[in-house]
Amino acid sequence: MLNEKRYDLTCDAPASSEMLPDSRVRSIVNDYIQQVEAAAPGLLAGFYIYGSISMGDYSLELSDIDFVAVTSEELNSEQLAVLAEVHRTVASRARKPNMDGIYVTSGQLGKLPHEIPPFPYYHRNRLHESGYFECNSVTWAELKESGIRIVGLSPSMLEYEVDWNDLLLNMQDNLNSYWRNWMMQSAKLWSVKGMKLLSRGAAEWGVLGISRLYYTFRERAITTKAAAGEYMLEHVDQRWHPIIQEAIHYRRGIPSSYQSINKRRADALAYMLFMMEECNRQAAEALSNK
Repeated sequence: MLNEKRYDLTCDAPASSEMLPDSRVRSIVNDYIQQVEAAAPGLLAGFYIYGSISMGDYSLELSDIDFVAVTSEELNSEQLAVLAEVHRTVASRARKPNMDGIYVTSGQLGKLPHEIPPFPYYHRNRLHESGYFECNSVTWAELKESGIRIVGLSPSMLEYEVDWNDLLLNMQDNLNSYWRNWMMQSAKLWSVKGMKLLSRGAAEWGVLGISRLYYTFRERAITTKAAAGEYMLEHVDQRWHPIIQEAIHYRRGIPSSYQSINKRRADALAYMLFMMEECNRQAAEALSNK
């Protein structure tokens, strides 16, 4: 069982890899931890923040508080009801950022859907009793490499290893299923997704999302969306720079430099089509060098 050493969210500790980056995030997490401890002492054997917050790409408007909660036992209906009430209370006190995460036991850490039964997860302001939300190699790699410990062992000491060959294979499948379908649907101007791609947020999602895949295939590492965009500015022709910069600027709250939303949409789709080929080429090379 994981130990219960806690990171003090209220202290004025020096900045470190375990320091949450924003007072609103600290307040929400502290509120959550205190309520769970009061209602179900010892239920949390581990609690970690991962994702954009832990990797230094936090945005109040765009980021969720991604978490992995390690429970001391598989949760029963009574415990699930307690957690649902805690989440409702926390969400009622702070509209943003939202919490988003999973509840697993220590034995389920690092496992993939075919290896474990479905588990509870919290997503879009609702506690779901069963599913495989965010159960993938990328989640486990981010947790292990950059997760912020709130309760439990240091993430680097968690007893699982990430199989990078599996991670790359899963990413390649994601590229050619989710992202290819997303791009094809978005190319249909009068479809729902096609209309959504007229927005800056959708363009940022597509441009930086596929850029992160390219970075991982080439570098065998995981980075943030903004950092992936900066990386691509150094590795692709300048004709793609305007749409990449547009995506980075949106994430950082900088006004758009595009005069035409149709031009932005066309540039985003063209870049993604180009990157589909580049990502598959990099994936094939990475997997051949395993």
